[in-house]
Amino acid sequence: ILASQGAQWMNLIDVSSAAHAGSKKMDCQNYTQSNITNMIKLLKPRVTRMEELGLLNRSYVYGFDEAHNSCETYIRQLFGEVKRNWPSLRTVAVLNWDEMPTDLPVDVWVQIYYLYDASRAEAWLKAGKEQWWYHSIGPGGSKQLNTFIERPLIRTRLLFWLGAGNFGVSGWLYYAVNAWTSRDWAHPKRVIKRINNTAKTDWDPANYVWGPKKPFANGDGYFLYPGPEGPLPSVRLHNICDGLEDIELFRMLPEDKASNLVRRLVRSPTDFSKNPALMESTRRSAAEAVTAMLAG
Repeated sequence: ILASQGAQWMNLIDVSSAAHAGSKKMDCQNYTQSNITNMIKLLKPRVTRMEELGLLNRSYVYGFDEAHNSCETYIRQLFGEVKRNWPSLRTVAVLNWDEMPTDLPVDVWVQIYYLYDASRAEAWLKAGKEQWWYHSIGPGGSKQLNTFIERPLIRTRLLFWLGAGNFGVSGWLYYAVNAWTSRDWAHPKRVIKRINNTAKTDWDPANYVWGPKKPFANGDGYFLYPGPEGPLPSVRLHNICDGLEDIELFRMLPEDKASNLVRRLVRSPTDFSKNPALMESTRRSAAEAVTAMLAG
């Protein structure tokens, strides 16, 4: 179903959680052979099914979310076993390390976008691997790009422009789009309702992922709302879609040309312009350059 709706990547399992029978513990632990056997047993029918559907090349396994570099031994242990069983199955991990050993059995290194280092990324890509970026509650500074409700919407779009200017980045990860948590954990957020048939709703935008009465960040973890007839997209989601379409436009150009255009608006996570007229004129310049290139 996901593939038929246009999903490009599909996660089969969180290997570090599966090896410990569904535990959500974030710390690294030594994995016994029994742990590893359990993980492979859970994964095998999923891999078989994706092979039958011809979708294994769009599948991956995840694990070690934001793990410390002290976890390297365990990453080699667990992901190494995955690669021994299925060499073509992608392994993906979020690792914000200062140094990334290129022989690590990780195919896709996911890094929070503001820690990007061109030299480390170049070595990783030369090893035949991929790099994705991500954002979440961080960065949370008011001068940095993120997708919180209170931030100007153009920042949501510019976040992906920053990625557009770095051709080595081939994907973007976000942890959830429907993490609807309320102050009362025993009663999840209900279907959104209009107030007196106006544009106002009864929705509490605060997110309480860490516990009752502990508001996190408005809009973090969700870009959709639970509507009476199914999910309702937020305006932020529409801007994310626009940003992804902008990436596709810029990626049609040579890298130096695209990077120069992107830098008209965004140069770093904290150095960017919120001028919508400049954004529109830059997009038009990109479209004209693509048209001229295709015309020969």
